[in-house]
Amino acid sequence: MCFVRTLIRITALACAVFLMLPAGDSAACTTIMVGKDASDCGSVLMSSSCDGNQMGYVHIMREQTYPDPERIPMQRNGGETGAYLPRTEATCRAFILGAGRSTEALGGMNEHGVSIGIEFIPMRPELDSTQGIVGPYSNHWTTSLIANGLMRAESAREAIAVIGAMVEEYGFLYTWGGNAGVALPIADPEEAWLMEIFGPEEGWTAESDSLGGVWCAQRVPDDGVGLSANRSRIGEVDLDNEDEFMASPNIHSLAERLDFWEEGEPFLWNEVYGDPGGRGNSMREWRVFSLAAPSLDLKDPVDPVPEAYPFSVTPDEPITMEQLFAMMRDGYEGTEYDVTEAEGFQADGEKSPLARPWGPPELFELVDVEPERAIATPTTNYLFTAQLRSWLPDPIGNVLWLAPGPAYSSGFAPIYAGANALPASWDGPADFDAINRGQVHWNYRLVSNLVTNLNYQEAIGDVREVIESAEEAFLARQADVDEEALRRLEDEGRESAEAWLTEYTRQCLENTAHGYDELVDYLMFQYLYDRPDIAPMAPPRIEAPDSILP
Repeated sequence: MCFVRTLIRITALACAVFLMLPAGDSAACTTIMVGKDASDCGSVLMSSSCDGNQMGYVHIMREQTYPDPERIPMQRNGGETGAYLPRTEATCRAFILGAGRSTEALGGMNEHGVSIGIEFIPMRPELDSTQGIVGPYSNHWTTSLIANGLMRAESAREAIAVIGAMVEEYGFLYTWGGNAGVALPIADPEEAWLMEIFGPEEGWTAESDSLGGVWCAQRVPDDGVGLSANRSRIGEVDLDNEDEFMASPNIHSLAERLDFWEEGEPFLWNEVYGDPGGRGNSMREWRVFSLAAPSLDLKDPVDPVPEAYPFSVTPDEPITMEQLFAMMRDGYEGTEYDVTEAEGFQADGEKSPLARPWGPPELFELVDVEPERAIATPTTNYLFTAQLRSWLPDPIGNVLWLAPGPAYSSGFAPIYAGANALPASWDGPADFDAINRGQVHWNYRLVSNLVTNLNYQEAIGDVREVIESAEEAFLARQADVDEEALRRLEDEGRESAEAWLTEYTRQCLENTAHGYDELVDYLMFQYLYDRPDIAPMAPPRIEAPDSILP
């Protein structure tokens, strides 16, 4: 058996280059935001995918103190910019999410539950500037808007204010340096917001007598479900309503100066500054809202009328964690856009085992079908769901559920805000010099690619059995975990509670990592080698830990 397991690992290495390159749109992400009155238990929920065809990871950015009057030099691309951050006495501890080899912050959650995602959005070319020094992420936290929002804010509104001030003072530059804006979904235990940022204008420099960008943020109603899918979602802006809108001082003046808008005309943010996007954007908007509120009977983008979906909808029923997980894994199942039901995937009146919603373009050319851009995609680096509960203390009430791989084959594992350490198998970037089966990143990616490139219909059933039972177990155990952590916090203090949450989180993550390691082997025995006789009798089970519970 040891020889066979070694053979499996060697085969995985040989297939790695092929398996790591699924087809798909690598410049698209999707975020769903749920207000506290729209969830089934009063949580603010935010689930976000980061799509870039790399492997995602998590690491802890420790809190830091900076004695007065020390200034913090701002760095980018390995050198100092000559600018300084405003005096910051201390930073928050944050779980930073990234992808690839770098340690750039693409999203995450801090100890107070402030959670931030990222969405590339197109903008008018006249707003493009190459002279800014702050962007959604960079190779140093001082010039990363996401890192600053996570490390310097204790609420979503404060994060928006911190990020907005940096854009105005230092100049916005999307990290890729192209004609792009960014949407930053930002949530805390009380509220969820969508912040959108565009560049200042062509020719802007730090010496210009104008702000370094333009931005606006809109609050998702407490009873609403909102989303972002790579195009501007904010429409009419009411700056007199400070409970629902925040914006830069130049929101109107810049539009007038660039002849985007004249005073007296309707001011629609997404039309004034944004780009209309395309079908790949509108299809995901339609799908999210149709899943949340099917009673609205929203017209899909096939309709010739331009797509104008609302900023948010009230769900027909309160959204559960399980429903939100399922939304992020959606591939248009049960709709006319479900490509697995295409005629070319039918054989003798039955669905072919090869039928799949994603895969190499050559396969879909053979069956004469073109998949629509779905919420789920094989190019996802990671996705996370922030579960933010205001009625519990921050270390207990805020949980980052992380899945470091494509949504359709990736299970969520809980990381409590009170955890102050992560197991080595999860912490930090993946090893790109060799397949490292000791890293959870590799096993998540191998599972997704094995499923996509093998007998999809049967393999995805096995994988879903594993991840859905694990999530069910974690959620079922949560009330006991919360109760014990709260008891320790009240009786023994924060240090004891955080030590206990750290151990519980560690066991959850290690159980998940071990389960995915076994799942790779199971899929290869069962499908790649076609030797179910020597495969395990059933896919592995990922259990919620109970050894440290009372």
